[in-house]
Amino acid sequence: MESKVIDSLGKYMDIVSGIALDETRENIDRPNVLWFRGLSHVNHSLLPTMYRSGLEVKRVKDCDYSLMHYAEDARTQHYNAKNFHFFAKEPSSRIEWLEVMQHHGVKTRALDWSESAIHSLMFALEPFFDHLKYKDDTRVKTVPCVWVLEPGKLNKRIFDCIRDNNDLHSKIFNEFKGIADEKEIEKVVKEYGIFESSCETRGTKHLDYIVNLSNINDEILRDRTRIGKLLEKGNVINPYYYMLARIYSDGMIMKETRLPPLAVVHPYHSERIKAQKGVFTIFPFYEREDDEHFKHLGVNLDAMEYNPYARDCLHKIIVSNPQKVAGELMANGINVSWLYPELPIVANEIEYHRIF
Repeated sequence: MESKVIDSLGKYMDIVSGIALDETRENIDRPNVLWFRGLSHVNHSLLPTMYRSGLEVKRVKDCDYSLMHYAEDARTQHYNAKNFHFFAKEPSSRIEWLEVMQHHGVKTRALDWSESAIHSLMFALEPFFDHLKYKDDTRVKTVPCVWVLEPGKLNKRIFDCIRDNNDLHSKIFNEFKGIADEKEIEKVVKEYGIFESSCETRGTKHLDYIVNLSNINDEILRDRTRIGKLLEKGNVINPYYYMLARIYSDGMIMKETRLPPLAVVHPYHSERIKAQKGVFTIFPFYEREDDEHFKHLGVNLDAMEYNPYARDCLHKIIVSNPQKVAGELMANGINVSWLYPELPIVANEIEYHRIF
């Protein structure tokens, strides 16, 4: 993980372009796909709200269910019950509901990112555009930053970790005991584990490993009654997709394996998410017993920047002169309505066209 400091919009764009057009890449004519997350302060961690709440993954008996699972269930059930009527098309999976909930202030294990470098810079500099929401002392103290993520590289690490963890295979596929031949499934896992032939393409190489977890869930649910036999044959469902769903959607508890969050795309369920070009990383349920010392120091080891598999997929851009950069954004016609395309925001821009 590397950090760089900028004091102008031009320098910011140069650094982003440098990451995307890294000359060590095989195809330099195809920029690397990058995701961005803007934060108002450089010390804020890459940690979803559910993991900031103090909840821990404490198992109920010996099963893959914990108090954090219950906290997610309760929030999802109540949010679903009271907001179902707002959707022309209902979110089809738990993961889709988490996406919507995250964007409207409910604590989840989803961390939102954007496919746009400019939108994320706007998020980081929002205090300098909105004097009603943010006070003067906030602007004085803030040191904004934008995190940059290489989502394909991150997810490739996850695929590799899953492929090489036989204990994880046994745990996941043991549920098909008596229904399907586990040895045959393991053969299929090894065949699909040659990712160059099963998960990589030429024409759409920029999309490799970046998954739509909601769509994967839909396919699994559609074939739930015969899923074991389908996995055994390996001709309908990619076994790695099934394992991703068990870990990141169903919430299989991760104890020994420190898998990083999974980078996912999802259907847009609101104009706001669409405007922000929203994408997400979904955190698994981590069970750990070795981090009390770090918590006393204010460090949460579940944050992405501390994950050994995620660290070198991240870049950090620190804004040293935020008021100036905010002014450059506004001078280029970029304002808060890019983030929130709603009537009150547009009205605010008309009345307060200035940087604070």
